[in-house]
Amino acid sequence: MKMNLKLILGLFFSISLFVSCDLEELPENVDIVGPTNLADLESLLNAGYNNLGWPLGGNAQLYAEINGDNIDGPIGINSDETEIYNRSTSFFNNTIRDNMYRGFYRIVLDANVVLGHIENNLEVLGLSATDERVQEIKGEAHLLRGMALFEISRFMSHSPGYSTDNSHLGIQYITSVDNALGQNRGTVAQNYANLISDLKEAESLLNMTNSKNQYYANKAAAQAYLAKVFFQAGFGPDIDTAESNYEQAFNYANSALTNTSAVFDVNLYQGGDTGTERFAGNLVDDNNTESPNVETIFGIVSESNANSKGGTFSRYRTDLAISNTTIRMMQDLYNSIPSTDKRKTLLEETDGEYFLKKFNKGIFHVPLAHYTELLLIRAEAAAETNSLSQAETDINLILDRAGLSTISGLTKPQMITLVREQRRIELLGEGNRINDLKRIGVNETSLTIRNAPWNCNGIVFQFPATEVFTGFIQNPTGGCN
Repeated sequence: MKMNLKLILGLFFSISLFVSCDLEELPENVDIVGPTNLADLESLLNAGYNNLGWPLGGNAQLYAEINGDNIDGPIGINSDETEIYNRSTSFFNNTIRDNMYRGFYRIVLDANVVLGHIENNLEVLGLSATDERVQEIKGEAHLLRGMALFEISRFMSHSPGYSTDNSHLGIQYITSVDNALGQNRGTVAQNYANLISDLKEAESLLNMTNSKNQYYANKAAAQAYLAKVFFQAGFGPDIDTAESNYEQAFNYANSALTNTSAVFDVNLYQGGDTGTERFAGNLVDDNNTESPNVETIFGIVSESNANSKGGTFSRYRTDLAISNTTIRMMQDLYNSIPSTDKRKTLLEETDGEYFLKKFNKGIFHVPLAHYTELLLIRAEAAAETNSLSQAETDINLILDRAGLSTISGLTKPQMITLVREQRRIELLGEGNRINDLKRIGVNETSLTIRNAPWNCNGIVFQFPATEVFTGFIQNPTGGCN
């Protein structure tokens, strides 16, 4: 069954979130009967930006952390989340996991609707394909689609390298409203080729600054996600013929850091009146009085309490009453951070339990790509490609800011170990750890994640029952026992 784009033009775009088939839904918060001008097209694009807030406003990050080795359960997590913690491969009774899946595909459809109008209806809109703003909108849509499909692929499939040729199954890579239903899963090789295509298209179309304002996507945002994609491919077969995965990750991280207006925040973790926080934001009189942190390359902006996008992160908060739904952290993580490390203050021990204070705010902005993350990608990719001096320079910035001694003359294995340790601490709570472990396991095949093999069935999520149709291949069952 295929959707007809002309039919979509006659539909209202304010259809509710979870109805009928998941990949058939249309964007929320846009109440127009088909766009007729540039402003309408921009409203459709804004639906994609707005819908980032559901999966990436803390839900995806939390579920990834629960699947990894940073969170100590089952106290602090609910019954659905316990399925993730226990790595259940059931597909019929995990509401939160299924809703996250739908949330990502909503963004994909938002992007595809915009791209469909650019492809087929510019004359109706009174626009030309060569208009600079049209080109920019097209680039933003490609970025949103690539971002969403990259994130969902990391939940639903093993990393590149799980099979020697990346022929293991990935996700449904939906590129048009015409193929929204009944599409089988592609291989990881096909998925990553499509990701590269989407993100490179975004890179080519976006400028150094977005013409709307600094909170919309720009060229550095596309380069940051290209760096993430190649970094995740890591030890797998090269997903682009130009260079190795780690060389590409290094180059794109370097480009993003060079082209962004974001800067390394030397005041992070310093405390007091001059200290800053990565998840910046304070609600005063229902207006956000802080801009996103200076390290933010691309992220989600919370405008007010009513439009806060980081609500799920409140599950970590210790400035409120600690309850049975407050997330607990692993003791070994707490113990691994030296007492002289300024980042130790982000964690606290209470009655033998360990908590994360990183999200102790009522409202904040959510960075999805930031300077420190790209610095860590560049450092580890540099070490993997034997550019140890660059890796040393990058990691010393982070060590010095944390109040730790800088390093010199480490061997390649020592440098890689150090950078990975710093990634775990710096990106704590941000949803990266499980994906790092899945990437590393390709090269270190004896790796375990909470006493389970890195490649066991339950490390990847199961598809919702509503996506199953004749011929659709689910992920294997069996968990990680």
